[in-house]
Parts: sequence; C-alpha cells; structure tokens
Amino acid sequence: MPKRRVGKRAVTAVATGVGAALGKVAARIDAWNSQRADIATDIQRLITDAQTLLKGVMHTPAPAVPGSRKGKGGRPKGYKMSAATKAKLRAAWKRRKAAAAPPR
Repeated sequence: MPKRRVGKRAVTAVATGVGAALGKVAARIDAWNSQRADIATDIQRLITDAQTLLKGVMHTPAPAVPGSRKGKGGRPKGYKMSAATKAKLRAAWKRRKAAAAPPR
C-alpha cells in the first residue's frame, strides 16, 4: 500500500480548523459560566429577600442559608502528601493510640 503524502497546506488547514473549533467551544463555555454566575447571584438575592420577609412576618431570626458555611475544614481535594509527612502522621497516631490504651 503506497504511503499518502500530506502537504503542508493540508496540515495547516486541519490545524486552523481545529483551532477555530476549540475557540468556539471555549467561547461557549465562557458564556455558560457567565450565565451560571448571574443565576447564582439572582438566587442569592431572592433568598435574602425571602429571609427578610420571613423575619418580618415571624418576628424571629430567619434560618441560615444552606451552603453558606465558609470553610469546611480538612485537606483540599487533590492534596498530595509526602512519604515523610505520612510517616509523621502515622507515628503520631501510634503515640495517641498507645497513650489511650489502658495499662495491662
């Protein structure tokens, strides 16, 4: 089977087409993210207004907004720990376990 020769023009045309397609996809993603941010802002504004109305009607504090907790603690997702750090944590756990164990 003979090898097919691809000219520089064909490669350039394919690369240009792929670049244009990626640009369009990136633009659509940016538009969706912008819409998401706008929708989130509108929902938060509505929740705040509803809480104000509820507070006025019930004369008691409105319940907290779900998901408004600032920090959830713990390690961030995707955190990689070195072997030395793992060894230190393991040793500390063993010391705590030994100290908590009742004497025999």
